[in-house]
Amino acid sequence: MADTTDLAEPDGPVPKGRRRHWRVALWATGAAVLVAGGGLWLARNRIADGVIARELAALGLPARYTIVSIGPGREVLANVVVGDPARPDLVIERAELSLAWSLAGPRIGQVTLVRPRLYGTVHGGHASFGALDKVIYAPSSSKQPFRLPDWRLTIIDGRGLVDADQGRVAFKADGAGALRDGFAGTLAVVAPRLALGACSTGRATAFGRVTIRNEQPRFVGPVRVANLACGSAGLAVRGADLNLDALADRDLAGLSVKGQLRSSAFRAGAVSGETLGLDTALAWRGGALRGRVAATAGGVRTAQGGVGLLELDGLVKARPAAAAGGVPDAEFRGTIDARGLRRGPMLDQALASAQAAVAGTLAAPMVAQVRRRLHEEERGSRFAADLTLRHGHDGAWDVVVAQGALRGGSGQALLGLNKVRVFGSSAATPRFAGNFVTGGNGLPRLSGTMERLGNSGAQFHLTMADYAVGGGHLAVPELVVVQMPDGALGFSGQTRLTGAIPGGRVENLRLPINGAYGRHGALALWRRCIQPAFDSLELGQMAIDGQTLTVCPVGGQAIVSAGSTPLRVALGTSALRMTGRMGETPLRLETGAVGLAWPGTLTARGVNVALGPEATATRLTLADLTARLGKDFTGSFAGVEARMAAVPLDITGATGTWRFADGKLALANTAFDLTDRASPARFAKLAARDATLTLADGRIAAQAVLRDARSGRPVTTVTVDHDLASATGHADLVVDKLVFDKDLQPAQLTPLALGLIANANGAITGKGRIDWQGDKVTSSGRFGSQGLDFAAAFGPVKGLSGTLDFTDLLAMETAPHQILKVASINPGVEVTDGKVDLQLKAGQVVQLNGAQWPFMGGRLSLEPTTLRFALAEERRFALVIEGLDAAQFVSHMEMANISATGTFDGRLPVVFDATGGHIVGGALASRGGGNVSYVGALTYKDLSFMANYAFQALRSLDYKHMTIALRGDIAGDFVTQVQFGGVSQGAGASRNFFTRQIEGLPIQFNLNVRAPFYSLLGTYKSMYDPSVVADPRTVGLLDAKGRVVPRTPASAASPAGQPAIQPSASGNMP
Repeated sequence: MADTTDLAEPDGPVPKGRRRHWRVALWATGAAVLVAGGGLWLARNRIADGVIARELAALGLPARYTIVSIGPGREVLANVVVGDPARPDLVIERAELSLAWSLAGPRIGQVTLVRPRLYGTVHGGHASFGALDKVIYAPSSSKQPFRLPDWRLTIIDGRGLVDADQGRVAFKADGAGALRDGFAGTLAVVAPRLALGACSTGRATAFGRVTIRNEQPRFVGPVRVANLACGSAGLAVRGADLNLDALADRDLAGLSVKGQLRSSAFRAGAVSGETLGLDTALAWRGGALRGRVAATAGGVRTAQGGVGLLELDGLVKARPAAAAGGVPDAEFRGTIDARGLRRGPMLDQALASAQAAVAGTLAAPMVAQVRRRLHEEERGSRFAADLTLRHGHDGAWDVVVAQGALRGGSGQALLGLNKVRVFGSSAATPRFAGNFVTGGNGLPRLSGTMERLGNSGAQFHLTMADYAVGGGHLAVPELVVVQMPDGALGFSGQTRLTGAIPGGRVENLRLPINGAYGRHGALALWRRCIQPAFDSLELGQMAIDGQTLTVCPVGGQAIVSAGSTPLRVALGTSALRMTGRMGETPLRLETGAVGLAWPGTLTARGVNVALGPEATATRLTLADLTARLGKDFTGSFAGVEARMAAVPLDITGATGTWRFADGKLALANTAFDLTDRASPARFAKLAARDATLTLADGRIAAQAVLRDARSGRPVTTVTVDHDLASATGHADLVVDKLVFDKDLQPAQLTPLALGLIANANGAITGKGRIDWQGDKVTSSGRFGSQGLDFAAAFGPVKGLSGTLDFTDLLAMETAPHQILKVASINPGVEVTDGKVDLQLKAGQVVQLNGAQWPFMGGRLSLEPTTLRFALAEERRFALVIEGLDAAQFVSHMEMANISATGTFDGRLPVVFDATGGHIVGGALASRGGGNVSYVGALTYKDLSFMANYAFQALRSLDYKHMTIALRGDIAGDFVTQVQFGGVSQGAGASRNFFTRQIEGLPIQFNLNVRAPFYSLLGTYKSMYDPSVVADPRTVGLLDAKGRVVPRTPASAASPAGQPAIQPSASGNMP
């Protein structure tokens, strides 16, 4: 080529013609370039618009804009709209882009955005800015770490709105400077309300300065939240202010945050506080959070306790969950310092409730002292510890206290912790390790050592020194707890206690403890027989001597079990043998098998209780006792027998139901028999039905209606009141008109009436009372009748009335000189309107002080005598007759054909023995003379002449003195010897030759009569009144057809060979 060549080997000087040619060519070329450049300049907007349109199309961004100007190194666009024009994603009023030049070529040097407006959404955790997402989330092929663009950015009045699931967030930004170093501006964010899961906020704002230094963005400014509330978590914060200083790494992959959070009040579940402060210095790098946290909380309160000031200071680190919804790994290592600890209402109420629940036991003063001492130690108290908290993504957690101490206001150590670790997981029971000790003035001293057994679990040793308060002692010599790998616990040990228990006191009770607590909360106590022992046991007035009991589980189950099922207790013992005292009275208790099941029943067989010395013990026997255990205790009893030594009455065959609720024992539907222990018994068996008894506040109240066992007729109503503490009480007896008739006779109520009283008809009323105090018993009563008829051994009695005042009702003793009135008594001769003076004495003794009756114009009286009904002995009476008018006697005896005059005195000794009643040496004597005459017609017509002659002469006799001797059986042969002295004819007698011859002679008649006493009088009356003779068929002499009924002859109607009438005898008078 010529140009190439020319350039390779230049010729000599150029000719002028040629120089003009190159000059023309140069101008032509320049002119062409200028024309082309001018064309391009004139077409620059169209060309730029095409380039921008192609770039936007390549990015897939729908946009509209207006090119304001394009100049060398600077482009200006206006009204930029990205996205749907109706709902744009980005709007920029004006955008300026300036180029910068370097050896690598042109680049963007500065961007200015005037009043940009950005719109976005956050739904389901994904942020979207509409059409801009194609650029924001476009994959990058670069393997270089992210760097901010090397631009200078100016934002003038930039604003944005993000509509999120949590709420709407608006922001405003202004600033200018190099994005890699030197940018400075402001950022303001506001959210009227945010809902973050279960939490929600009030108005939240952030305002601060945004700077970029050395390619690290930084925000410094306050973040304020009016309130924060998390309902399900129980979290609430009011007036939270956070001074935030956040610095991002160059690649924006890490972040360092410093902050100071202050809040006026907060609540987290059951924890609340008056102030909250949190100072943090945290860094997020490599997917992990690390840093330091210093938190303070003032006025912290929980239901269990409170803290005046709580401080937490330490290092934290955390790593997010490996999977969505997982649990992050987190750890805290630091210290905790709590000052001014105090009990909360729940803890104090729990202690108060515990104190009330154990009222009356040795634990009550202990709990009271713990409450009091804790309260005294609250002011100035402090708890400080080195603390490590861990939480794993697998749900495992761990709490470690390397060293910790709780000191009270007095400076004493109340709790010490050393190498204590509690760990577990959401699926496992917590496990323990470490050591602790408690102490303090007046507080229990416990020490515990927990150690791990490799991977097989842990072992825990607990001891408690003797804790003595108010006479009570509680100690745990040793308790060993073993934790299995699955979290289950097994424990074994012993407790010792001395002090008050409900209703009494126990001395040195040794109670073995062994059992297990399963991983799912199942509790089992005492799978084998145990032998609790005590030195002495007091229950009320009862004191039990030292015993060792053997108590065994039933049915292969633990004695106590709970957890997955309701509380269950099942135990039994083959027998109980106990001795002791009831007050000062010896006590013995023996039972057969005893079994208890809760809920269920308590059964006891063969319960025998003896109170007092063996010879005089009060005994209670229960054949069968059953209790149904539930909210209230109910049950039944049967075969109960009770004997009180002080009260000579026995209860036998008692049955009924019982109920124990609200501290009261009530017996109902009770039936029993009451018998007299005396021998012979003073009264027959009485029966009670539907009797009741209550035992409450140490007092027994009972009521029963005692009835005749055979007829069922009420005899007396008994009301009993007894105080167990003082062993005093009383029983009130009310007899409300006890009626005797054909269905009920005194002999049915008391065997003492046998042979003494029968055919009773009438009613008895009265009241009695029995009082006792210890072994001292007194009784009294007042009983009487307004008219009682009965048949006695000496004859029928009618109209017995009066009242007996008993000074000892149980011994049947009365006050002296009890006066009873007797309307009539008829031992053969009826006497009326009498009075009896008597006294009942112990031992079934009746002291008859006397008795008096008006008698045939004179007086009949009974001499004092003593009757001992408890002995089979003769009973002697002496009847004294004073001033008996013979005329009234004949008239009273209705001897119509006899007339007699004269006044008689005498004494009739009467003896009752096993063979009946006898008159021994009875005698009547006239005070002077009198007359005996027969005034009726002669009944027998066939008398001989001489007999009739004699009868007419002797039908009226005057006597100067007469004696009548009586002896013999009242119900059998009776001998009457009558002596007439100074006899002469009386008025109405026939006078004849014979009578005139003997008229001046002293004549004495001796008349002996032997005949049954009762029939003698009837025989005489039958002579002139046949109506007094009974029909022989009614008395069994003849049968219905008039035939004689054969009878066995009497053994001896009269002595052998002796006639029924005394042989005649006569002689000269002296």
